[in-house]
Amino acid sequence: MRFLILLVTALLVRFTPLRRGIHPDPARLWATYSAALAQRRPGWAGVAMLLLPLVPLELAFWLLNGVAHGFFVLLLGVFVLLLGLGGNDLLHSFGQRFEQAWARGDKAAAAMVAENEMGLLAEDEVSLLARVRGRMLTDALRGYFVPVLWFLLLGPLGALGYRLLRLFVERLPADDRTYITSLVHAMEWLPARLLAASFALVGHFDQVFGALRGLWGDWDSAIEPLLVTAAEAALSTSEQPGEDETVLAPIRALLFRAMLVWAVPVALLALLG
Repeated sequence: MRFLILLVTALLVRFTPLRRGIHPDPARLWATYSAALAQRRPGWAGVAMLLLPLVPLELAFWLLNGVAHGFFVLLLGVFVLLLGLGGNDLLHSFGQRFEQAWARGDKAAAAMVAENEMGLLAEDEVSLLARVRGRMLTDALRGYFVPVLWFLLLGPLGALGYRLLRLFVERLPADDRTYITSLVHAMEWLPARLLAASFALVGHFDQVFGALRGLWGDWDSAIEPLLVTAAEAALSTSEQPGEDETVLAPIRALLFRAMLVWAVPVALLALLG
């Protein structure tokens, strides 16, 4: 059933307007409310409120199990997984205006787009492009790969639970994040390394593993530098976009190939049982 839920969701995200998410977004609204409660009552009360919707959802899955041959479980699972993914249409729309400005040689306009749309600042063109690519990799990890992994391990509620925690942390003041940031980091730690390993499989294997030597088991290493290092090694520093490619096209293609790497074992597990 999980494979079928994932397959239907992937088709909806690929071919329908649901790639932009469900609007209004219940997960975002609930995380905002829970973060406001946490600021009034510091501690775990806000987290408990944040995760409270998972209880009736789990009850609904239990009650619907076996009804209409699992059709309603499929519908509910797809709905919950869509909420967990968030629908940012990353591989199609991320950085389009930035790429257009960069392609016509207007680096000042590209820097302005990066600042206004992504909140990114850089001292020069090289560091600006590196920061934009890093944001794309991080958003892909958090928007696709982490929810999918937790969906496979815990079902649709795993994906939704992760996204609620991520949205919750983003809405807390910096001083109040310490008690929950570690949990979010723990949920992202393994998917980040699996994604880096996927880059090695679809890129330069030896270079990726060599570049990340000493980082694979480092609990405290940040997600974005690890992914940027892995992506650069997979593509090799000498590889440049072709004449007809945009500046983010190599990263976009690398992420798409990594998705295919993840899809193969999921399909095999479904066939085996």
